[in-house]
Amino acid sequence: MVAAKQVGSDPDVSAPRRGDTVDRTYCLLRERILSGTYRPGVNLSQVRLAEELAVSRTPLREALRRLEAENLVVNQANRGVVVAPIRLRDVEDSYSARLLVEPALISAVLDEVTDADADAMAAALADMEDSRISPRDFQLAHWRYHRVILDRFPNGMQDVIESHLTVIDRHQRMYFERPAAVGDITTTDTLFLDAIRNRDGLRARSVLEFHLLDTALGMIMSIDTDHEFDSLTTTLKGMGITLDDFDRLRAGESARIGWRGDSDAPVLATTNLVTTADYLTAAS
Repeated sequence: MVAAKQVGSDPDVSAPRRGDTVDRTYCLLRERILSGTYRPGVNLSQVRLAEELAVSRTPLREALRRLEAENLVVNQANRGVVVAPIRLRDVEDSYSARLLVEPALISAVLDEVTDADADAMAAALADMEDSRISPRDFQLAHWRYHRVILDRFPNGMQDVIESHLTVIDRHQRMYFERPAAVGDITTTDTLFLDAIRNRDGLRARSVLEFHLLDTALGMIMSIDTDHEFDSLTTTLKGMGITLDDFDRLRAGESARIGWRGDSDAPVLATTNLVTTADYLTAAS
């Protein structure tokens, strides 16, 4: 089975080898789903797609099976293949998994991060800070930034994280249309890069925890302020991270975050989260 296309890589439907109709069809349909061209619930008529894409039904069915394996499409009785719904619970679960995996690996791989890696992150961050950048290009630059570190993780962990990035991708594209979200992300990513350059594992882990939680809360609350959190609250409890009140978020205010164990989080404020010296001290 051909591996799924990396989330955050700039889609190029001409990239597959000439004649590799299955790969070409898979990449094209996948990009249309992730970009929102095909909205959740839309019926993907095989007759119409075969005609539109000038492919036969056999490679089209194989491409759709790959998309179904990624949970991007589902087979429904009497409807056929439709674009899978976006469930906030899935987004919450994916961010919970990332919180448990990625920050814990930072210190372990920090010695393998080179100056060239840090420079590549800086270049991606510079693209993110360009005021002329589109939400789509911002997202691609954001993935390039984080993939530098991701590529240092063990292969199995990379695969796990990639599967969760696929779940997050469609929501994230819409979230990055918000100027406040763009500003919050570039602020925390700047702090994370500083920690990487300084080889400060504890600071890097703390900033990444803040960053992942901040983005998860922002994405979910921007869609449903009444969302009842489940896996995220359990994850934070297990990690020793405290939030003072989800109701503050529902009211449009920033929630305060603290750590009960080792942490080197800076005093930092975003639209969704804020660390303050007194709360950091009280939480520990």
